Amino acid sequence: MWAVFYAYVKLNFRTKRNGIPVLSKKEIEDLAEIVLLDYDADIINKPEAKAIDIEDFIECYAGLDMDYQDLTSDQSILGMTVFNNCIIPVYDAENEKAKEIPVDKGTVIIDNSLLEENQSRRGRFTLSHELSHWFLHKHIYTETYHQLSLFDDDMEPVKPMIKCRTSDIESSKKELVTDDDWLEWQADYMASALIMPRRSVSKVVLEKFSEMGIKNGVYERGTNFNDDLNISALIYELADIFYVSLSAAEIRLKNLGFLIEPENYQQVLLEQLFDF
Repeated sequence: MWAVFYAYVKLNFRTKRNGIPVLSKKEIEDLAEIVLLDYDADIINKPEAKAIDIEDFIECYAGLDMDYQDLTSDQSILGMTVFNNCIIPVYDAENEKAKEIPVDKGTVIIDNSLLEENQSRRGRFTLSHELSHWFLHKHIYTETYHQLSLFDDDMEPVKPMIKCRTSDIESSKKELVTDDDWLEWQADYMASALIMPRRSVSKVVLEKFSEMGIKNGVYERGTNFNDDLNISALIYELADIFYVSLSAAEIRLKNLGFLIEPENYQQVLLEQLFDF
């Protein structure tokens, strides 16, 4: 089965019978690049890397509305993508109780906590994560798709939205068991590919590797103390260029295969420090 999403560009990808996309990392990278080239090819074609205007991308390209709410009392939910007109529960901080508000189809809602200055980078990534749900998973949540699947025994009732917990954003979790796990992994991986494009990141990294004398395009932490310091500096540089968190930048380096971290890296680091 194939799912199709229309914005200004058509995305085709394989799905399971219940609509869950079947996507490898490379396939997600390719889909992200298709979308970025259609939105603004300069983002990945210009020699200098720069941060994407994620709000313009969401509103002017994807045609989605944006809203900020206190989604929970403890910030356990950072973002939400609404696929169908519905009523959603949010937190009324002034009265310290839950309340319900109407929300239109095609709305991305971000928790108010991400408006704080020290959370702006994570806020950008969260917006990219929610946009990725729209690109990859919209078909699962439309009434039409479910009406065509009424006789599928494994089909669950249509849901109006996806809620994304703190643990779903900028995640490097390895356990993917349920369909929800896969949906969140796919959205998180595509979020990183949109906000830190493969071509742009590669230009920065390979230039740095050339300065460091790394010729095979991959560095294993713990190999050299000074190079480890240079890698840490590179992570800071990437985070500043693309305006993301250090965690997001580091995960991106690993996912693109530029950085390997051995399981015993902390022990290796201690030994290096002792020898140094």
